[in-house]
Amino acid sequence: MEPIHPDPHLKATSPEETLQLVCRIFRNHFSSISTEFIAVACGEVQRAFAGTYPGYQRCDTAFHDFTHTCQAAVATARIFDGHLKSRRPPALTRRDFELGITGILLHDIGFLKEVGDDSGTGAKYTHVHVDRSISFAEKFLSRLGASPDESRLVQLAIRCTAVDGDMNALAFRDERERFIGSALATGDILGTMAAPDYPERLPSLYREFAEAAACGQLGPGENGRYQNADDLLRRTRDFYQNRVRRMLDQQWRQVYRALEYHFGDGRDHYLPAIDMNLTRIDEILAATQKPQR
Repeated sequence: MEPIHPDPHLKATSPEETLQLVCRIFRNHFSSISTEFIAVACGEVQRAFAGTYPGYQRCDTAFHDFTHTCQAAVATARIFDGHLKSRRPPALTRRDFELGITGILLHDIGFLKEVGDDSGTGAKYTHVHVDRSISFAEKFLSRLGASPDESRLVQLAIRCTAVDGDMNALAFRDERERFIGSALATGDILGTMAAPDYPERLPSLYREFAEAAACGQLGPGENGRYQNADDLLRRTRDFYQNRVRRMLDQQWRQVYRALEYHFGDGRDHYLPAIDMNLTRIDEILAATQKPQR
């Protein structure tokens, strides 16, 4: 049974619902512009995850799948919407919106295996998936008719989604580019951790980490970081409070505050939903804990 999220604003969305929501937001701000670019990008990325895109196999990672991509895309579109409604700088154009959404759709495509890659799953690329996503994006955007400079911006924004990255080390040309990158990174982590099924999906994330570690594809000091799935669940609250919040508030400069303008009630529904998920994780752990003798 699909988990029921206590916040109806954050219910799970299908690929079709995701595209409808993103296009509706786009039309609200750029009513005279066609949504064709976004629709084509979304359709092609969905094809890639489904295994019908030339040269690539079907997604075989249970956590970093197209469901996760849709969750991140919805959150990112809502951040763009809230920012545009707020009328705060930096100003965003319709092309910024199109490229930003394309970037979030592509941000985890580096987990896909190419045809002929028959060992393990895409989880073995955990440590290098951002680089692989950027490489894919360059070719993908060229086929969509994006200019080299537009491709550079999308690749830079994808680079921002590394949760342990240093935004100050990236070559942003202006505050607009940094905002777009921060919006993608924030949408990625909020869409993931606030999702109604996040606690139930964490064992799948552990299995991805375990495979990556076995292949030597985790970052320095990360091999064997989690003993088992329960250990990952136990340490999720610390991960959020000590790593994610630092990235949200410092590196990504609180762009999540734009969500207060999106929902129409002056509230950001994502951070409270994450707190509720952390509480649910605590309850899951308590229910599975063996009684001490």
